[in-house]
Amino acid sequence: MKRTTLKLKMVLLLLTFMLLTPAVYAIDAVASFGKVNGDVQVLRDTRKIPGLSGLILVDKDVVVTNRDSKVTIIFRDGSEIRLFQNTTFVIEKSEEPEQGSRQFLHNLKLKVGSFWGKFTKGRQKSTVVTPTATIGIKGTNVALLERDDKLSVSLSSGSISVANEDETYDMAPGKLIENMEKHGSIKDKVRELPYMLEIKTDQALIKLPNPGKEEEIYFSLQMVDTKSRENISRQGDVYITLDIDKIVFPDTIKLNDRGYARVKAVVKPFQKADFKTGQVEVFAAMDGEQFLDVGAGQTTLSYKIPEQMTKTIRINVNSGEIQK
Repeated sequence: MKRTTLKLKMVLLLLTFMLLTPAVYAIDAVASFGKVNGDVQVLRDTRKIPGLSGLILVDKDVVVTNRDSKVTIIFRDGSEIRLFQNTTFVIEKSEEPEQGSRQFLHNLKLKVGSFWGKFTKGRQKSTVVTPTATIGIKGTNVALLERDDKLSVSLSSGSISVANEDETYDMAPGKLIENMEKHGSIKDKVRELPYMLEIKTDQALIKLPNPGKEEEIYFSLQMVDTKSRENISRQGDVYITLDIDKIVFPDTIKLNDRGYARVKAVVKPFQKADFKTGQVEVFAAMDGEQFLDVGAGQTTLSYKIPEQMTKTIRINVNSGEIQK
C-alpha cells in the first residue's frame, strides 16, 4: 500500500511540474526566434539548446551563431534583431517596467560579431553594450559589427548615441562609424553611408483578397550610390521584414550581379486582428556583415480598412459597460 501511495504521489508531482512549467516559461518569455539559417545555439544556464524557429527566449540567454549561420530574434514590442555569422549575443534583461505602458526596456550585449536591428519607435528603449562602446537606441534601423576590439556602426534611420571611454557621439541617419576603439575620438571615424538598398513596389495600395483567395504584389530591389543614385553592381542576400504575416515574401531573396532583384509577394486574406492603421511598413536590409556600408531601405503599403472595422466602441469608465 505504501509503495502504491508513493508511486501515486510521484505521478501527481510529475503532472504538476508538467502543467506548471509552460506557465513559468510564458511569464519569463521576452523574445522568440524567427527565421533561422544554419547552426544556431542558445546557451541557457548549463544547457545548450538547438536554435529552431519559434524557440522562446528568456533573460540571460546567450545566442550563438556559427559559420554561415544567421537568426532573427523577435522581441515582444515588435523589434527585430538579425544576427549574422560567428556572433555571440546576450539578452541581459528585457522588461516592461510599468503595467500596461507597452514601453519595453532592452539591455543587450554584443560580445562579438554583428547584427542588423529594427527597433520599434515609441515602444522601446534599448542599450547595446559591446567590448568597445555602449549604444543607446530608441527607434531606428542600425547595424553593428564588433570584432578585434573595434566597433563599426551603420545607421539607416532614426538616431542613436555611441559612447566609448573618452567620448559620446550622437549619430544621425545616413552615417557610418568605421573601426572605432574603446579610447580615442569617435567623430574622426565617421563618414557618410556610401550605399543603400532601395525597395519599391508596383502598387502602394494593395488589394486585399477575399477568403480562400490570394493576391500578388511585386517589388523591385536595387543597391544604389547614396549621392549619385547610380546603380551599384554587387551581389548579396536580402532580408525582408514587416509586422504582418499576411504578406509573404520568398524565403530566399538575392541581388543579382547588377545589384538588382525582382520579387513577388503573396497577399493572404486579412483577419480582424490584422486591420490596424491601414498601412504596412516593409523593410529591406542586406543580410550579412559584409554589407555594413549599405543602408536599409523601406517602403509603405496601404490598404482600405473595412467600414465595420472603423466603428468606435465607447466604454463607460465608471460602470465598464459598452455604450452604443
